[in-house]
Amino acid sequence: MNKFAKDNIPRDDQTIDPDNVLDVEALALRTGITGDQAQALVDRIGNDRAALEQAARELKQQESEIS
Repeated sequence: MNKFAKDNIPRDDQTIDPDNVLDVEALALRTGITGDQAQALVDRIGNDRAALEQAARELKQQESEIS
């Protein structure tokens, strides 16, 4: 049995934990998209932080062009 909880393990800065709501919400806050949009990107793209942040910025840009 592992004596350390999952949250006590340092995370890799290059990925996010798709099951961790705080990681997904942090992506949303950093990039200006909604939490639901961030979760949809994670579900579609996976956990690669750089790819997610790029996709989120592109999504935000598309939204601003439409408005």
